[in-house]
Amino acid sequence: MRQRQRDHDHRLRTSLERRGTYGSLARICLGVSAHIPKTAGKEHMNHLDALTRSIIRVGDGRGFVIEGEADRLIITAAHCLPFFPPCMSFSDLHERTYQKLLAPIGEEPIIGTECLFVDPISDIAILGPPDYQELSHQWEQYDELVDPLDPISVADAPEETSAWLLSLDKQWRQCMVRHLGGPLWLYDAKDGIHAGMSGSPVLLGDGSAIGVVCVVGGVDPRLYTEGGPNPRLMTNLPGWCLRALAID
Repeated sequence: MRQRQRDHDHRLRTSLERRGTYGSLARICLGVSAHIPKTAGKEHMNHLDALTRSIIRVGDGRGFVIEGEADRLIITAAHCLPFFPPCMSFSDLHERTYQKLLAPIGEEPIIGTECLFVDPISDIAILGPPDYQELSHQWEQYDELVDPLDPISVADAPEETSAWLLSLDKQWRQCMVRHLGGPLWLYDAKDGIHAGMSGSPVLLGDGSAIGVVCVVGGVDPRLYTEGGPNPRLMTNLPGWCLRALAID
């Protein structure tokens, strides 16, 4: 099964290369075919605009808020984290807690968070509130940041679809997305995918997230319009998270 998936992803990458649009890859953390008609895109904008605040700053990149089983959680790109917790189930609380990592977009990170899950291979991480008992002040700061925000729902991605990315100026821009059962490949991002957009969600027109922006590429380094492989939420999120989202 894994070999079959690798073969599928190789064919997809080869297809993009033959189109002349898949060149060098780059992680884009800062310091890092069904087209929707234009009228339909406008109908989606008000709904998407309401979710803009739910995308926050995570280090030099971004993340987005989802509803966990007990708390609001944040999905981001793993490479937006300043370090990874040690590989042990009994790690110390402070070894998996980041003191100043979160903030609204455009502000300096001053809010702490705990790493609940990280996968450096697929480049995805889940963050949650700091420990309530030992870090109560940081817990309150985290809660004040995420509690007013609308959590973004999670859905699976069609094999090929139009999608939306949040630009650096916080405008929703359209792109196309493809997958063959594995990660997501972005293309035709007319306004480009830029440094600082890492960790942003890839949204369907109904506002549900299907992936995370992590990798870009293209033939023109002045404007990257392609990207992949990027995490696909339904395949790269852990089971406990999907269960909390009530997704089978």
